[in-house]
Amino acid sequence: MTKTERVTSIILAVILLLTVANSTWYFLGIAKVSVVQWLVFNACAPSSIAFLLGLIFYFRTKNKMWLTIAVVPMMFFGTMGLFVFPWKSGIDLLTQFSHIIMTLNIVLGLWITLKEKDYKALGNGLLTSVLIGIPFIAFTQAYCREHAEEVMRVLGI
Repeated sequence: MTKTERVTSIILAVILLLTVANSTWYFLGIAKVSVVQWLVFNACAPSSIAFLLGLIFYFRTKNKMWLTIAVVPMMFFGTMGLFVFPWKSGIDLLTQFSHIIMTLNIVLGLWITLKEKDYKALGNGLLTSVLIGIPFIAFTQAYCREHAEEVMRVLGI
C-alpha cells in the first residue's frame, strides 16, 4: 500500500464511520428501533462496520484478505442502493452519499489487493464475505418481507 492509498483509505474510512454514526443515530435515537431492526433496516451500517474492522485488521496484520471481507454485503447494500433508493430530496441524497462512500471504500480495498496480485487474499476474503454476507442479506430480506409495514413506517414511506 502506497502512502497515497493509505491516506485515501483513512479519509474514506473516517467518512464511512461518520455516515454509520449518522444513520445509527437516526435509527436508534430518532426512530427508536430495536437493535435487530437497526441491523435490518440499516443494513449498510453493520456492513460498513465489518469493512472498517477489516481495514483495522489489515493495518495491523498487512493481510489483504481483511480488505475484502465485506465486499458482498457492501456491494449489495451500498452499490446496489445507488440504483434502488431515490435521488429526490436532501435525506435521499445523504443516503446516496453513504452508498457512494461504501462503494469507494470497497473499490479501494479491491484495488490494493488486485494491484499486488494477491489472489490468495482475494479468494479468502471473498469466501469469508460470501459465507457471512449471504446469510446476513437473506436474513435482512426475509425480515423486511415479513415486516413490510414496519419498514415503511420507520422509513417514512
